[in-house]
Amino acid sequence: MLTLRQKIFYGICRFGTTILLNVVFVATFWMYSNTINLDPMLNGIGNAVGKLVIGISSFFFGFVSDSLSSSTAKYGRRKLFIWIGAPLLGLSFTMLFTPHFIIPDSSQTGIFLWLLIWNSLFHFFYGFLLTPYQSWLPEITKPEERVGVSAVMNITNLFGGAVGSGFALLMAGIIQESGGVVGDAAVVLLSFAIIFSVVEIVMFIPALVSIKEKHVATKKKNIWKELKVALKNKNYVVWMISYAILSVGITIMSVLMLDFVHVVLGLNTTLDNFIFAALMFVAMVLGFYTWSILSKKKGIKLSLIISYCFLLIWMPLTILVGKIPLIPLIIQGYIFGFFAVFGMSAAFLFPYVIIADIADKDEKDTLENRSGVYTGFKSIPTNIAQAGGFILVGYLLSPETNIDLIWIGPIVTVFLVIALPIMLLGDYDFFKKKSKDMITETD
Repeated sequence: MLTLRQKIFYGICRFGTTILLNVVFVATFWMYSNTINLDPMLNGIGNAVGKLVIGISSFFFGFVSDSLSSSTAKYGRRKLFIWIGAPLLGLSFTMLFTPHFIIPDSSQTGIFLWLLIWNSLFHFFYGFLLTPYQSWLPEITKPEERVGVSAVMNITNLFGGAVGSGFALLMAGIIQESGGVVGDAAVVLLSFAIIFSVVEIVMFIPALVSIKEKHVATKKKNIWKELKVALKNKNYVVWMISYAILSVGITIMSVLMLDFVHVVLGLNTTLDNFIFAALMFVAMVLGFYTWSILSKKKGIKLSLIISYCFLLIWMPLTILVGKIPLIPLIIQGYIFGFFAVFGMSAAFLFPYVIIADIADKDEKDTLENRSGVYTGFKSIPTNIAQAGGFILVGYLLSPETNIDLIWIGPIVTVFLVIALPIMLLGDYDFFKKKSKDMITETD
């Protein structure tokens, strides 16, 4: 059993990593295309490679951490990866946002290689760090206390996501007002990159110091045999496939968000971006609350069905933004963005809930701990899909295509249409049939 203080310490670890991941996911493509003038296709490739790296890293280090014995690993089977991964993740994040200090703007090759190297290292260390950390949860908590731990993680992820996405929006406004990543804007960007990196590292220290790892004696495992067991789990495979398809749409929407609010909605000042970021935060809070309450009463699967169906209706409306008479464009944009984030919040709330439940049930059925494999392997199809999303964004923004950004919604809807019927084939509420306890956590 964890004390209340230990539950808080474990949950707040995600604050810094969530900030970093949100900034990279939302701002990297925009910054390299709009302020450093990297070719969109090269930008898409550089970001896509990072997503492939995190998929491989998450699976491999999830398996490795599963295979270690807490009795023989000097720094613990999970803690070892956190001690090493946290500072290296922060370093790679900072370097990712410093090319303007080192690489000439005219060097497309230099800028591309800088993005490729540091983006890949960031995602490598993210998988190295987060998969063992996430796999630690079933080992240090009992089912009856997991809800409380997950509640802390939800709040932490919510604020981390708000800080990360909000910073990306505000920084974009500052950069535009400064005419690029120059002068004060460049200094501010570097300063916050360092601050966020330090915060990310510091947030892990209380948990590492105060929580002891559960003694787990493991026998030597074969990675392919462990993976074969996981892939025989129908619910696991169905969820991975459906979420991977949905991830293409989520990636497109997230990566093009800054372009959409600036080009289509005309939000070019820091104040406009701040208001938009605040509204998106409120939408995410309301969405998390709504889907959490609904899932406790009706189940995760029904909550997902409702959120998907809502998005199927709402997302195509991007083609109408700015064309509705009597309503100012900025108000139309705020309304659309609010409900788009509200609907999409379910896709951020439930993925780790489902994977953690599947891993927990598997351990009860087989008496073998595979939380690292379950947590890590699902990153491969998800990040392959996200890599495809980045490539598609690069193609859509290339001079040959140059698609009108109002078509973002219908494009995202295509992936929703494909993902929904596949998602319906799975069961995600097997613990609810036995207990009202439910894990609610985000990525």
